[in-house]
Amino acid sequence: MKNIATLLLLFTSAQAVANESPQALQDAFMAGVITNDADAIAACYTDDAVNFTLDSMMGIGPESARQSWGSFFEAFDVDKAELSETHLEVHGDTAIAWGLFLIVATPAGGSEPVEFRGRYMDIARRIDGRWLYVADHASMPLPAPE
Repeated sequence: MKNIATLLLLFTSAQAVANESPQALQDAFMAGVITNDADAIAACYTDDAVNFTLDSMMGIGPESARQSWGSFFEAFDVDKAELSETHLEVHGDTAIAWGLFLIVATPAGGSEPVEFRGRYMDIARRIDGRWLYVADHASMPLPAPE
């Protein structure tokens, strides 16, 4: 129960300040992943944001992110999500972030958890005082040949 309360507090806090800074935007995105909340993730994007998601070549805007993550959350329950090798550069009203991600998720059917390891690169802009993603690219390396 303590973990649920902590997650709810993290999610609520992240949503309240999601657009305050590029780091807060990234934190809000990750809180959405951890809480399996596609709407919270979609709220991180501009209407014309370009999304290179794991399940499609390219999508546009919050609805693309909502659909992609919604499909993932229908198939998996996220147990853990974290970033590593993170980099964040801010140049005026533009922020560029990149690094590696790890998501551990249990299939909806309840079998053994699955690890998803990949890389990401995001571009965010401050628009009318709010930071939002204008481009998001996530990918996973191809498996090594057997």
